[in-house]
Order: sequence, then structure tokens, then C-alpha cells
Amino acid sequence: MRILLATTLLIGAGLFATAAQASDYKFDVINKGDTAAVEFRTQENGEWSKNWIRDRINSGDKFNMDFNHNDGECEVRTQITFEDGSSFDAGVDYCKVTVLTIFNDHMVAE
Repeated sequence: MRILLATTLLIGAGLFATAAQASDYKFDVINKGDTAAVEFRTQENGEWSKNWIRDRINSGDKFNMDFNHNDGECEVRTQITFEDGSSFDAGVDYCKVTVLTIFNDHMVAE
């Protein structure tokens, strides 16, 4: 009986860990650039997505990002456009990121 209970608990813990790993892509974006970020787009099949931010992420601000899904590739090309018209894009591994810090010409995922 104890072996059955222990096995059941281990299976349940494994299912919980899988569910936790499969959670939506949620992370914080911190703007350490000189101007406000006004567009945050991801690329899929060669096409840029809608703008993931509604307004802007001012310099020094933190924004909570939630893609509301977790399907697709982990590594996604991401484009940042600033209020002054400058922009850059880079690959981001969204399966691992908890904080994405954007600068004037690059970003760092942690």
C-alpha cells in the first residue's frame, strides 16, 4: 500500500512539473534604452506579429509580458522599435527567459 501511495505521489508530482513547465510564456521586459520602446514584435514563418505592447515601455520602466500561449518554437526572432524610429531584432529563447532587458541596440535574456 505504501509503495502504491509513493508511486502515485511521484506520478502526480511529475504531472505537476510538466504542467508548470508548459505554462504560458510570461516574463518581465525592462527598458534600459534611452527612449521609449513602442513596438515589440515576434517573427513566425517570416512574418512579423502584431505589436505585443499597447502603448509604450518608457526608459527605466518594467512591463509584464504574457504571450498567452506556449506553443511553437522556443527561439523566436524578436524586433524592438523605439519612439525615435530606431529598431533592432535578435533571437530570444522564450522557454528560458524570465527577464528580458532591452537596450538601444540589443537585448539580454535572463
